[in-house]
Amino acid sequence: MLTFEEAVRALAALDVGARATRVERIPLARARGRVLAEDIAIDQDQPGFDRATMDGFAVCLDGQQRSFRIRGVVTAGTTFEGTLAPGEAVRIMTGAPAPAETTVVPIERTTFEEGQATVEVDHVPDAGRNVAWRGEDAHAGDVLVARGTRLAPAHLSVAAMAGAVDAAVFQRPVVSVVTTGDEVGGTGAAAIRDSNGPLLDGLLDALGADVQRRHARDDEGELAGALEDAAASADIIVTTGGVSMGTHDLVPSMLDRLGFETVFHKVQVQPGKPVLVAARGDGALFIGLPGNPVSVLATAHLFLFPALGHFLGGWAPRWIEVPMASDYSHDGRRHLFLPASIETGGLRPASWNGSGDLIAAAAADGLVELPVGATFRAGDPARFLPYIGHSIGERAVLPPRQR
Repeated sequence: MLTFEEAVRALAALDVGARATRVERIPLARARGRVLAEDIAIDQDQPGFDRATMDGFAVCLDGQQRSFRIRGVVTAGTTFEGTLAPGEAVRIMTGAPAPAETTVVPIERTTFEEGQATVEVDHVPDAGRNVAWRGEDAHAGDVLVARGTRLAPAHLSVAAMAGAVDAAVFQRPVVSVVTTGDEVGGTGAAAIRDSNGPLLDGLLDALGADVQRRHARDDEGELAGALEDAAASADIIVTTGGVSMGTHDLVPSMLDRLGFETVFHKVQVQPGKPVLVAARGDGALFIGLPGNPVSVLATAHLFLFPALGHFLGGWAPRWIEVPMASDYSHDGRRHLFLPASIETGGLRPASWNGSGDLIAAAAADGLVELPVGATFRAGDPARFLPYIGHSIGERAVLPPRQR
């Protein structure tokens, strides 16, 4: 059985061949959530001119003089034709080009009346105040959005400012999810509602994958048919359940007939020890997740998403360090990834009823990494992986037992 670190290295070494370089160009308006395949560089200095940062008067200083002759008005989108001599000024609006050698005095620091020829300022400002200088944010040719960025609205705004109208992005990998089990979606007292399918639909959609989903009962023929259909078109086949040691855990036996070779099966982690990863010569991958819903949530973040990153220019989920809110020790025998919430005071691991307690896990903000034997004092930093598609702090208020 691999350690978590060994499994991470094995995932990083996967080779998906030409599937890793499939790129398309789409309008910026449709690029949110996609992974950028080429750097976006700005085509001009930003700002492109010396820009007033507030409404007021652009004055050409003349020693300690506080009275300036008004030469005109400059609004956003217009320019002042000519130059100002010392002791002269123009009325200027936020965002307008400031004439050369001027300083902007805020409107509230001036005294004037409409139509009069001069403006009085209540102080002599430092030269160059309230002006954003040409190129101070970026110079023409600077990369503003780097390859591998998952495009959020702010990135799209910066890209548009840089002059881009479209973006080269990695094509959406096709992920076929096959949930398994007689108990899932059935009827009767022992039936279990399908929570894994919607979970993976949402997570994979947030990551920019095209998701196909089907269900197979614990029947060798039905499962084989579902997996063969999935293998015909998918870049990644994802199964939930059927990878452990039970009599109905049929997934591992299907790999040979589908042309996949096992990379690893079982990792020393909790939850999700039975996770399975396999690869095929044409670059397709097979990720077998356990059936327990919290195990699916955890192993999707720990193993599925790094595998998906091979189709997205090497993108990977981002771990951060967050201080622990209180003392915590892990005396278990496996590398633990425990749901935890970021709260006032730091990171607080969930109080849960084990890896079947989806309610407590879903109320958390992500997973805290707790190696075997780890001991934390309040304030010690811990590695934390935020849930994909989840806004930290936007969670249900749950009873104390589950928090």
